Amino acid sequence: MKTIKHVLVLAVVVLIGTTAVAQERELWEEQKAQMETQLATYFEKLDLSEEQKPKFEEITKKYGKQMMKLKENNKGRLAKYREYKSILENKKKEIKDILSNAQYEIYEETQEEIVQKIKEKRNNKS
Repeated sequence: MKTIKHVLVLAVVVLIGTTAVAQERELWEEQKAQMETQLATYFEKLDLSEEQKPKFEEITKKYGKQMMKLKENNKGRLAKYREYKSILENKKKEIKDILSNAQYEIYEETQEEIVQKIKEKRNNKS
C-alpha cells in the first residue's frame, strides 16, 4: 500500500515538473521570437551594414539575457530599478559605439516608441 502511495506521489511530482518545464519552454520560445522580430525591425530601420548586424545582435541578446535574469530575481523594487538603469546605460554605450550618429538617433527614437507602447499596454490592462 505504501508503495502505491509513493508511486502516485512520484507520478504527480513528475507530471507537475513536466508541465512547468513545458510552460517555461513555451515562454522562452515566445520571447525568442519577439527578440528576432525586434532585431529585424532594427536592422531595417537603422539600415545596418553587414558588419554592424552581428555586433548589434550580439549586444541585444547579451543585454536581453541580463534583463531576463533581473526580471526573475527576488531583489526589491528599487534595487531592480537601479540594476535595470545600469543595464540600459551599458547597452546604450555599446550600441552607440557601433552605430553612426544618425543611426543612433533613430535607435533612440525607436526605443522611446517601444517604451510608449509598453506604457499604453499597461494602461489598457488597468
